[in-house]
Amino acid sequence: MQSYIWNSTIPICIRHESSPTPYLILVPRLSYFPLLLPRLILFFGSTESENNAALTLTSFSYEGILLKNLPVGLLYDLYQPSLPWPLSLGDGPLYEMHDTFINSVKEADFIRNGTAKGVISMSKEDSTQLWNSTLLNPPTLLKHVPLRLYVPSTPDTTTGLSSFTTVQTLVTPLTASQEVRSLGSALNLMLPSLFPNSRNAANAKPILHGAPIPFHTPLEELMREAAFADGWLHICIRILHV
Repeated sequence: MQSYIWNSTIPICIRHESSPTPYLILVPRLSYFPLLLPRLILFFGSTESENNAALTLTSFSYEGILLKNLPVGLLYDLYQPSLPWPLSLGDGPLYEMHDTFINSVKEADFIRNGTAKGVISMSKEDSTQLWNSTLLNPPTLLKHVPLRLYVPSTPDTTTGLSSFTTVQTLVTPLTASQEVRSLGSALNLMLPSLFPNSRNAANAKPILHGAPIPFHTPLEELMREAAFADGWLHICIRILHV
């Protein structure tokens, strides 16, 4: 039963006025919506506001009701929405998730035992492990993402067959500033001449499984969902002829 509860998820459809494309995801019932913000900022942040200012994405609402900082499963049980649960992303109050969660754990420990010493005396390692258990996914153990880019080159003059160059380097799932690395960031890192920025295709576009890939796609998520059978992200680079 415990395993079933911890592994239960709810399908969520998140929209923001800046984009016609929603963000679809399965969220664990025991998790919290603010933990989605880093990937949502990456997803919707690819669309600039009218005045080119950075989007402020901090809160979630359902049918105009601002959702409180409660577990996702509890909120679902309270509102009983249709599935996938349609939510709107806005710029309401930002909740401090880590402190809120740990304080709630302390309160529950005090109610159970008449003291919160058990939580207060936890080592930093144990406290971090407890906090990580509430995240949408376990902390990444990946050192690098297995990524290969295939760039077309000049056809062989003797055979007439087109050829390609394979580009491969070590790409981490997080940037130096500990932000989630997007595909655009990886392309800019590996092929800066073809991808001078990490936000859009100026000279070329990436193709995976026959389809173009949005630059804002989180690289690690892309690997987990769309890697080939050998475990690699094999991405074809299609040169744009202007």
